[in-house]
Order: sequence, then structure tokens, then C-alpha cells
Amino acid sequence: MEADSVLALFADAALMADAELTVDPGEEDRPYVNYDFLTRDLSRLWEVLQNEVFSDDVLGPQLALASIVTCHGSRGWDNYLLLHHYDRSFELDTLPARLWGG
Repeated sequence: MEADSVLALFADAALMADAELTVDPGEEDRPYVNYDFLTRDLSRLWEVLQNEVFSDDVLGPQLALASIVTCHGSRGWDNYLLLHHYDRSFELDTLPARLWGG
């Protein structure tokens, strides 16, 4: 999977969802990259990620098998949602009809 292609796909998604994208590479047990989106419209961002990123003919299947999607809540990790995990044994959350306030 080409890092430049992934970045281009995520940058396009950020534009579609009116979100700000930051990229944070790191290394613990192995190299990784965090792609962080900041948005006021979480529902729209998640819709774009599902329909444009994970449904992409080339990168979508690869990203689905290698990524985790979380949403930090108003209290950070204390009330986050797990929206996608490459390991399908994890129980996923769904976005509430009305987003939580804290």
C-alpha cells in the first residue's frame, strides 16, 4: 500500500467532509501512521470515510484490513467510540442519532 496514495485518499475525504486532516507517523512495535480528522460534522465524516475510503476499489479493502477508526468524545478516551477495527472480533459502536455532549 503506497503511503502517498493513502494520504491522497484521506485528503480528498477531508475536503469532502469539511474536516481538517493531520498526519502523525510513529513507531512502537512497528511503524504506523495516525491520520486524524477534526470536524464539526462527525456523521458526515463517517459517511465519507465509509463511502469514499473503505469503498475505494483499490485501497479500501487494504485499509479495512489494516486500520482502526475511533472517535474521541468530549472527554477524550473516556467516552470514545470504536467505529471500525481490522479485527472483526471487536464489538463496534455506532454513532448516536444525536451526538453525545459529555
